[in-house]
Amino acid sequence: MKNPRSLALIVSAGVVTGVLATSGPAGAHGPKVPGKPTAVAVRPLNTVLAVSWHAPTSDGGSPVTGYTVSATASAGGSSCTTTGATTCSVTGLTNGTKYKVRVRATNIVGPGKPSRTVKATPSATGSYGFDHPTEIAFDGTHLWVPNYFNGTVTEFNASDGSYVQTLSGGSYGFNGPYGIAFDGTHLWVTNWGGGNSVTEINPSDGSWVQTLSGGSYGFDLPYDIAVDGTHLWVTNSHGNSVTEINASDGSWVRTVSGGSYGFNTPFGIVSDGPHLWVTNSLGPSVTEFNASDGSWVQTLSGGSYGFATPENIAFDGTHVWASNIIGPSVTEINPSDGSWVQTLSGGSYGFNGPMGVEFYDGHLWVANSQGKSVTEINPSDGSWVQTLSGGSYGFDGPSDFAFDGTHLWVVNTFGNSVTEFNASDGSWVRTVT
Repeated sequence: MKNPRSLALIVSAGVVTGVLATSGPAGAHGPKVPGKPTAVAVRPLNTVLAVSWHAPTSDGGSPVTGYTVSATASAGGSSCTTTGATTCSVTGLTNGTKYKVRVRATNIVGPGKPSRTVKATPSATGSYGFDHPTEIAFDGTHLWVPNYFNGTVTEFNASDGSYVQTLSGGSYGFNGPYGIAFDGTHLWVTNWGGGNSVTEINPSDGSWVQTLSGGSYGFDLPYDIAVDGTHLWVTNSHGNSVTEINASDGSWVRTVSGGSYGFNTPFGIVSDGPHLWVTNSLGPSVTEFNASDGSWVQTLSGGSYGFATPENIAFDGTHVWASNIIGPSVTEINPSDGSWVQTLSGGSYGFNGPMGVEFYDGHLWVANSQGKSVTEINPSDGSWVQTLSGGSYGFDGPSDFAFDGTHLWVVNTFGNSVTEFNASDGSWVRTVT
């Protein structure tokens, strides 16, 4: 007889009402409660703690049916539950009060043991936490800034500059975060400070999606990142290569390097649609290659181009513009054939360590990292429009731009702040710090 069991009769008032199995072979005792959830991360918000975690390594032999998150303090607390999701926000908390946060998984048997305790304090205003901010991206509602020194990413509202949250620790794996791009759905951050990885974030709640590293990706001090519509392209400043990634799932497509590409500390990258353009800081040169298959087209250098530590690069819909930090100058290129158009320098431009260069709303904008100023240029002919500096702007190491449809936002790397101004006339709106 297979699987023999010892049976006991359940008797009530002299009548057999059921049968209970009291012993059997290994595994016959049924499932147990699930294990502890792992990698708990907490983001303090206004009267809210946003919590994320990973499923337990063991479900106890029965699928996890839900989670309970508790936030407790001496003065009370609150909780939230999910039916399987691994994110949850505990609401109705008191700002300035430190809470102990724990997560429990539940299956058909019942709740398991709680996760490790994470302490967090909700805050009405939060703290931008800018610490050597590098680049900035706009997702349609909010702005996102990587902070190179403290390994975080700050989110704040474009509508009024108010703080939302700061992402750090846990699964994010930030290590000298530098470049950031929005692909229309998710955010992607390059970890240039030694992480040799790229982190994907869900902007709807700031939750971690995945961190790409190792294997075929070949990340080697990944610096900047560009989106061509469906794929991401990452410059590897130490590896002298560019990695192509499928934005839909983060899968590796190819890594281009060597041969004719002539990559030499590649920094900036931009897409003009069919082609990618990369600045080679130590080339000094600019490399063009096909987005369709990664094949090399040409490498521009010498002569009239006047490249001198080219840092960033932008496309205005017609021409490509490269900023030359040491020039200090900005070079205009015709992307149809790579021919030189003009090099802007001296006079009213006021270039001083030009770093960021971006095209928004019909105008070209250049961040002068050493000049504590921003220069506006008319891309139709390269003429100077104005240079913004001093006063309320508070520019200090301006390095990158984002456009929210009306206003421009500039990260001040040395000032640990972000300046907002009107794109229409350059007038100052606010500086958040």
